[in-house]
Amino acid sequence: DRSASASKASESQQSPIMQTITCRDCHAPAGKLGIWIESTKDGPAIHLVKKESPLENQLFKGDLIIAINNVDTRSMNAEQVMNMMKDSAGCERKITVLHFED
Repeated sequence: DRSASASKASESQQSPIMQTITCRDCHAPAGKLGIWIESTKDGPAIHLVKKESPLENQLFKGDLIIAINNVDTRSMNAEQVMNMMKDSAGCERKITVLHFED
């Protein structure tokens, strides 16, 4: 049976890259956050967290931003996400990210 042998072949070929993906909420204080966001094919992502950022060691380069204050950001670009964060800069913001670890 050809489909059975194809199925067995695909089962034996596992990806050499194993990653753990964690969904995390970060609570950002009011004001500037000291982060740069970039647009990626997977959605908006953290490009840089400045050393003096209040989110240092909470957000990391490559984290995908999937929501701001429970509003889905996965289809937004970096500029839209930055504007959304600026509009709510007067209060704490909840940033939900997907973090990838090897």
